[in-house]
Amino acid sequence: MRKVIAVLALAALMPATTVAAQGTLGMEKQILPVTTANWAAFRNYDGRQWIYFTHLVTYRCGLEEIRYSVNSTALDETFPLPPCDPQNPNAIDPVAHPPYIVLPLGSAAQLAIRVTYTDGEESDVVVLAPCDVTGDQTCAVQVEASPDAPDPQPAAKNRRSGKAPDKQ
Repeated sequence: MRKVIAVLALAALMPATTVAAQGTLGMEKQILPVTTANWAAFRNYDGRQWIYFTHLVTYRCGLEEIRYSVNSTALDETFPLPPCDPQNPNAIDPVAHPPYIVLPLGSAAQLAIRVTYTDGEESDVVVLAPCDVTGDQTCAVQVEASPDAPDPQPAAKNRRSGKAPDKQ
């Protein structure tokens, strides 16, 4: 009987341990839309301009793709996502998978980003620009998309089905 009680007690603790270890796994679609101003950050360092995607990389387990473009809203580049580790979903290995791109100093006046979630739904296009006094610190401000964008803030849609998501 004691063994049965001990096994049941351990089984009751397992889901709590698993949830604690997974952190925000599965919450990406709730978190990322309210943190768009943090999707990327700019830094001037060592004579170059660095653009960090750290915030998005930490939520990569819920992402299929990060599309971006510098100084346009073409979204013609893809930022490589490291593999998801469900046991440690927010961990980043900056040596194996650097969470940044490096450009010549002053190259990027703005950055457009769209994420695709693992269910195929796409985010709105988010446009960020360097802060006026970025310097050696990381900083970004969210701005409106350029007028040259054909559809700078389209409604979110599911990339696979082409349909708008259900309202909750």
